Amino acid sequence: MKATEFSLPDLSGKIHQLGNYRGQIVWLEFWVSWCAACQVSLSNRNVLYCSLNTREVAFLTINVTGREANPDRVRDFIKRAGFQFPVLCDRGTETYDAYNISSVPADVLITPQGEIHGIYDETVPLTSIIQEVGFLLSKS
Repeated sequence: MKATEFSLPDLSGKIHQLGNYRGQIVWLEFWVSWCAACQVSLSNRNVLYCSLNTREVAFLTINVTGREANPDRVRDFIKRAGFQFPVLCDRGTETYDAYNISSVPADVLITPQGEIHGIYDETVPLTSIIQEVGFLLSKS
């Protein structure tokens, strides 16, 4: 299934379009700041992000602003936690809904050809998602 195109600003206002990452594996993580499972997940993803070869894998997080109690606090949340990965801001729940996500945290892996490889909810261990990234890397 083809991944839904998006064009979202990051916290600094820079626009990220899915199409700009064609040729790379794209790993999206949908999250909200008030979710305890998201906080743990983001901490683990930050360690992973710092060790990724970003020429082959683009790791992007998408804050689901439409599910935030106060979207203005997201920037402080990221800064306090020291996260280094890109944080994109959904337009309400537009992208979240377009990918048929129903809970957070949720991860989506997109192939270099722009196809959805898999959607993973919070019950899927990080190691399983990493194995899927390895599988996609071995195919490219």
